[in-house]
Amino acid sequence: MLMTNIHDFLTAPIDKKSRKRVIFWFSLSMTFATIYAFMTLKKAFASGLSVQDDARQHIFWMQRFFNPDLFPDDLIADYFQSVAPGGYTLLYKSAATIGINPFIFAKIIPFILGLICTYYIFQICLEILPVPMAGFIAALVMNQAIWMKDDVASATPRAFVYPFFLAFLYYLLRGSLVRMGIAIALVGLFYPQYVFIASGMLILQLIYWKNGRFQLSSEKRNFLFCGVGLSTAFFVLLPYALSSSEFGPAISREMAMELREFYPNGRSTFFHVHPKDFWLTGKRSGMFPKSLFTPATQCAGLLLPFLLTFKSAFPLIRNITNRIWLLVHLLLSSLAMFFIAHALLFRLHLPSRYTGLSFRIIIALATAIALTLIIDALFNWAENRQKSPVKFQGIISLVLTGLIMASLVLYPAFVKGFPLVKYK
Repeated sequence: MLMTNIHDFLTAPIDKKSRKRVIFWFSLSMTFATIYAFMTLKKAFASGLSVQDDARQHIFWMQRFFNPDLFPDDLIADYFQSVAPGGYTLLYKSAATIGINPFIFAKIIPFILGLICTYYIFQICLEILPVPMAGFIAALVMNQAIWMKDDVASATPRAFVYPFFLAFLYYLLRGSLVRMGIAIALVGLFYPQYVFIASGMLILQLIYWKNGRFQLSSEKRNFLFCGVGLSTAFFVLLPYALSSSEFGPAISREMAMELREFYPNGRSTFFHVHPKDFWLTGKRSGMFPKSLFTPATQCAGLLLPFLLTFKSAFPLIRNITNRIWLLVHLLLSSLAMFFIAHALLFRLHLPSRYTGLSFRIIIALATAIALTLIIDALFNWAENRQKSPVKFQGIISLVLTGLIMASLVLYPAFVKGFPLVKYK
C-alpha cells in the first residue's frame, strides 16, 4: 500500500483530483529556481564594482541615458548601441527613466527571467507528459543549465530569448492565438534570430505524416495560427530588414576567410581545420553547444528515443500526448535555420545561435520524460512481485529512485563556483 501511494504521488498522471500534487511540484520547482536566482544575486552584488562579463560590452553605452554626451566619437559605444534590439533598448531606457542604473538593472533582471523560464518549462512538460514530477525535473535541470552558463545572467539580448521563446512554445501548445502572437513579437523585439525558428515551427504544424507520405493539415486552426504567427513575424522583422547600419553590411564569407581573426587562436574564431570542429563543436560555427549536457544528468535525455520503443516495459508512455511532436518540430526548424545561416554566412548572424537554446530545451524536456518513465517502471516492477524472482524489489526501487532524485537535486553542490555567471 505504501509503495502504491508513493508511486501515485511520483508518477501518476494528473486528473481533476491532482491539484494539490501539481501545486506541490510546481512550488518545489519555483523554490529551487528562487534559490539559484538568489545565489546569482549574491554574486552580482558581492562588490559594487562587479560587472557581468558580456554586460560590459552590451550595457556600458547605456550610461548615455543619463548623460547623452558620454563616449563622444566612440565607435565601439556607437556600434553596440546601433545593434541593440529595439525592445531591449526600450526596457533599459524605461528603467533608467525611473532612476535605475543599467548596470544595477542588469543584475536584477536575471532573477525575474529565471522564474519566468521555470513557469513555462514546467507547464510545457505537463502538456507533453501530464505528470507533475516530470515538470519538476524539467524545471530543475533547465535552471541548473541556465545558471551554469552566463546567457541569462548576462542580461544581454540573448537572456530574454529564454523566457519569451518558452512562452511561445507554451502558448502554441495551448492554442492561445493572441498570446502566441505576443510571444513572437517579444522574441523579435529582443532576439530576432529566433523568430525564424518560431516561423519554421508554425509551418511544420501544417505538415504531417500519414499512410506513408507527407500531407497538409486539414485543420483550419493550424492555418490560422500559421497565418497570424507569420504575419507577426513579418512585421516585427521588417524594421530590421529595412534598416541599414552606419557601420556597413555584415562581413562576407570570402572576406572573413582572408582574416586571421576568424581562425583558431584569433579573436573571433569561426573557421576550423577539422570538419568536426567546424560543423559540430565550434563555438560559433558548430551545431552543438559545449554546455549541452550541463548538468551531466541531462545525458539521460539521450535514452528517450530508446525507451519509447519499449511500451510494455514503460507503460507510462501511453500517457505521453501527441504534443511531443513539438520537440521534433523545434529540432527540425533549428537545424534548418542552422544550415541556412551557414549558407548565408554572417547575414543571419552566427549559425550556432539557432541551435543552442533549442537543443537545451529539447534535452531538458527529454531528460524529464525519460527519468519519469524509468522511475515509473521501477515502481511497476516493485509492485509486480509475483512476476519477478528478485527479492526486496520495493527497497531496490526506492533506493534507485532516491539516487536518481538525489543526483538531480545535489548536482550543483559538486560544481565549483556554482552558479557560473562570470561576474568580475
